[in-house]
Amino acid sequence: MIQHSKPTVVKGNLIKIVKDILSTHQFSEGKYTFLFEKEICRVFKAKYAVVVSSGTAALHLALLSLDVKENTEVIIPAFCCQAVLNAVLYCGAKPVIVDVNPDEFNISYEEVKKNITKNTKAIIIPHMFGYPAKDTQKIVKLGIPVVEDTAQSVGAKINGRLVGSFGKLNVVSFYATKMLTTFGEGGAVLTNDEKLYKKILDLKSYDKKEKFCLRFNYKITEIQSAMGLLQLKNLETFIMKRKKIYEIYKNRFKNCKFIRIFEPKDNIYPVYYRFIIQFEKEVDLDKIIKKFKDYKIEVARPVFIPLDKYYYGKFVCKNSERFYKTTISIPIYPELSEKEVQKILNVVIREL
Repeated sequence: MIQHSKPTVVKGNLIKIVKDILSTHQFSEGKYTFLFEKEICRVFKAKYAVVVSSGTAALHLALLSLDVKENTEVIIPAFCCQAVLNAVLYCGAKPVIVDVNPDEFNISYEEVKKNITKNTKAIIIPHMFGYPAKDTQKIVKLGIPVVEDTAQSVGAKINGRLVGSFGKLNVVSFYATKMLTTFGEGGAVLTNDEKLYKKILDLKSYDKKEKFCLRFNYKITEIQSAMGLLQLKNLETFIMKRKKIYEIYKNRFKNCKFIRIFEPKDNIYPVYYRFIIQFEKEVDLDKIIKKFKDYKIEVARPVFIPLDKYYYGKFVCKNSERFYKTTISIPIYPELSEKEVQKILNVVIREL
């Protein structure tokens, strides 16, 4: 089976590093975690980084640092991962779910602007599928603290500037199939704000504190950090491999009149985390997904379900609904072989 997503494995000196960790008996955070945070800051051009146990934990801490709590609101898009919604609810806050732009999968400036209230404490901008949200700078200028979620867009740029550098905070996931992974789980929060950094650092770990408040156990392990260091060194290689596969797909599909593929705008530098195909009209996606499975190829909807669907009509997100009913995602990741890419192409051309 050709998987829809697959971790990118980089062995490098990992075995040697693991032996070093075993010899020191420092399994929780230590020198490799310190080095990992330092390297993350260098790569992302941020002053501070805190690595944590997951991307969801990173989102949770980012929101808490902005004093998101009960009776406050956080604006999030409908067409994104459920982790974004979970993080808001962890804080006891109210999620305000808005629509995405009709020509991309990312949060709409117009929808954000009209949903801001006196209780709006934060806006989360996930840069979906490796494509930077084109409205990022306009949303930041609204004056509400912005948390950028770059879980799927590490290394992507707008006008030559890295996504994650526009908002107050940048959240990264190192889940197994993300751009970078730390043995399947992990995340980080980045910021240039020292006050926010110190608050996140304090809330991350509950132990040995003079004054009590609700804190968490969101620490990462040394082995995870060591793998993260190796992954960061190969980020550009990962991106170039994804781009190569994207170009192959694009060149084969560009003359298919019944489907649309998403090409980057002039000022956008994507990292091709997903290759999305949109059909001109609604089709039986379940039937198409099964058809690919018969060929031993896993394809999927880009998101499991739009987040507004969990609230039964409270939020109306028509663009998200249209994308959900007309798009599929086909495999694109560095571990794909040329033979697998050709098989996927042949099936798409034959069956779609």
